[in-house]
Amino acid sequence: MKSLLTIREREVFELLVQDKTTREIAEILYISEKTVRNHISNVRWSLGCDVL
Repeated sequence: MKSLLTIREREVFELLVQDKTTREIAEILYISEKTVRNHISNVRWSLGCDVL
């Protein structure tokens, strides 16, 4: 069964639910804040929600 989210999107999502900021997530995952925002956007689209 294929997952709705990529591994990286799941990592970002897990940090989001831990109340981490975009900057904190970027630092933890060694990626840019823009990349974090892109992943968040993809997660929202994949899950069909506007809550994040």
